[in-house]
Amino acid sequence: MTDILAAIREGEALPATGTAHGHVRLKDGRLARIAYAYENDPTAAVRLHLQAEAFRHLASAGRTPRLHEVVEPRPGLPGGALIVDFIEGRAPRLPDELDAMAETLARLHSLPLPQSGSPIPRQDNPFRATLDVVEQGAQRFLDKAVADPGALAEIFDELELLRGMANTLAHRPQPLSIALADTHPGNFIVDHDGVAWFVDLEKVHVGSPAIDLAHATLPTSTLWHPDVGKVLSLGEVESLYESYLTKIGNERAAELCPWLQPMRRLTWLRTIMFMARWKVQTEAPRDPSDPSQWSDAGLEPAMKVHLRARIGQCFDRDSIRALRAEWL
Repeated sequence: MTDILAAIREGEALPATGTAHGHVRLKDGRLARIAYAYENDPTAAVRLHLQAEAFRHLASAGRTPRLHEVVEPRPGLPGGALIVDFIEGRAPRLPDELDAMAETLARLHSLPLPQSGSPIPRQDNPFRATLDVVEQGAQRFLDKAVADPGALAEIFDELELLRGMANTLAHRPQPLSIALADTHPGNFIVDHDGVAWFVDLEKVHVGSPAIDLAHATLPTSTLWHPDVGKVLSLGEVESLYESYLTKIGNERAAELCPWLQPMRRLTWLRTIMFMARWKVQTEAPRDPSDPSQWSDAGLEPAMKVHLRARIGQCFDRDSIRALRAEWL
């Protein structure tokens, strides 16, 4: 225990831009992914080992960092840490490196599904499961987070339309794959060979690959990280989808295509609810009785300002209308 804590203290702390992890480059060249958690969080160890299993399962695709060690939660490190390879590189340049992102997604989505009994969660009905998450977020956080009645009305109108779709779509079989679920471009690192590595496996599950394509290209995602900050045109979005569909083959592409737009719309709502929760819970006083409360205490002040501005932009009525025009 002393050795790993000392190694983390002696390492190079990287800019705190993530909402769930801090990162320290150790002197031996590896990376410590330090999970944020409150002291005595009873769920921290489960989350840590779930991520570790995701790193192990995805390793064979050669597009995620290799896992070396799991450091259990302990005093001074309440969320624990994963020790992984450090990937030298930078955030993707959009739209120039969309094809590299598509290639990585296609590789990861082509992996075999986890065996029965794996701790990696499974959504047998991703449309219904994602809609349920959206409904819960809307009920708990949306009214508190969005002050503009017009923006709120746009969001609820979209939610009502997706509820209508659920009457038919939620009963249809949906193609499943490993889904990464947090594929905003800031979670990719492009190395010197132009390979896009996906580095944040916190939300990996069995679900719909269409979620990852949507999350990689929606403005709520492409504006999230300060090193990306790009709104893609409709043509640029289509280029990533087309590149991906070509890479996965005709049969899988034909199965997935009917789900691309419905899951894109649903993924946008999911990101909106994420932002609503983030805004409400990080601005509220700490509630010791709620270990699931999110906190931005580990973020750099500049990153806090950036995220609040981006969330405000995504809650802007005109921005919402412009995005919805893509499918309405």
